[in-house]
Amino acid sequence: MKILQVYKDIFPEVHGGIERHIYDLSQFLVSRGHSVEVLVAGGGNRDVDGLAVKGMWSPARLLSNPVVPGFSRFLAETDADVVHFHLPLPSAVLAWAVLKKKKPYVVTYHSDIVRQAFVMPVYGPVLGRFLAGARSVIVSSDNYIRTSPYLRDLHNTQTIPIGADLERFKPGGTAGKAYYLFVGRFRRYKGIFVLLDAWRKMENPPDLILAGGGGLEKKVNAFISEHHLPVSVVTNVSDEELVTLYQGAKALILPSIQRSEAFGMVQVEAMACGAAVISSNLPTGVSWVNSHGETGLLFTPGDSSDLCRAVARFEESETMRAAMYTQARNRAEALFNSRTLLKRVEECLIEATVI
Repeated sequence: MKILQVYKDIFPEVHGGIERHIYDLSQFLVSRGHSVEVLVAGGGNRDVDGLAVKGMWSPARLLSNPVVPGFSRFLAETDADVVHFHLPLPSAVLAWAVLKKKKPYVVTYHSDIVRQAFVMPVYGPVLGRFLAGARSVIVSSDNYIRTSPYLRDLHNTQTIPIGADLERFKPGGTAGKAYYLFVGRFRRYKGIFVLLDAWRKMENPPDLILAGGGGLEKKVNAFISEHHLPVSVVTNVSDEELVTLYQGAKALILPSIQRSEAFGMVQVEAMACGAAVISSNLPTGVSWVNSHGETGLLFTPGDSSDLCRAVARFEESETMRAAMYTQARNRAEALFNSRTLLKRVEECLIEATVI
């Protein structure tokens, strides 16, 4: 079967959860004998670790959405058996809307549009028709379906979580767990300054490693220096280094403040490595992935004082921490085995081609 994946970027050129998921899914589908192309914005046609990437010319990005005049023509002419869209990506949705003859298509709905919500009165109806016309709309959690105005009334949704490679992400032992860890791009919705403010408020803050980087990196470093915090910033982290960081962490902290954080893939990776998680109690997949009191703790989104209390509670009991390390790995094995979940996506794509 020939499959066309559609998004704006691809891993490892861009390090993000959606980009990584598309990369892992595409590699899995190729290993299963399918032919896969990945349509993205910009960069020209190229090979990315054996994947055929079609980069369409993009003169600009408006509010993070690429302007891609060639999307409609490429989608009209593709010989793919099924097209797999990854949203949010308004430019692709609008390009598809003007086509008369359309291939079967599946949507993975990674997140609502949050920061640019002012466009929804115009774009929302187009998105609604697009989602309703899909053979399936894949969402990473029931929580997200229930709380999204664009998903809750659909009758074609399927819940398929995002998993981790449990052979690669695995525990390295509980000895030496000495720091807390943040993994992700330095963006406002990630709540990185909520995390740093919590560390500022602590009387004797523990060591914290921020693994990532991005647009706020200078401001993050300035805040750390100004308040003399025991925080290290690590950029350009390799896959192998990331696993080692997870294995050595007391807990991953995911302090996101908006529903743009629909799932929190880093939580799954950390849990698979036997780390506990302290995360925002967002009404998304984040608060489902991290089971409060079992695999970690939840705190009020945006509340740095509540995050302080969560860390203090976590520090109080070595017995509780040890139990959470074990339960985190157990939950990852039970619910988040990537091979099992990627097979479910493959089945969904195959079913979409059956008339």
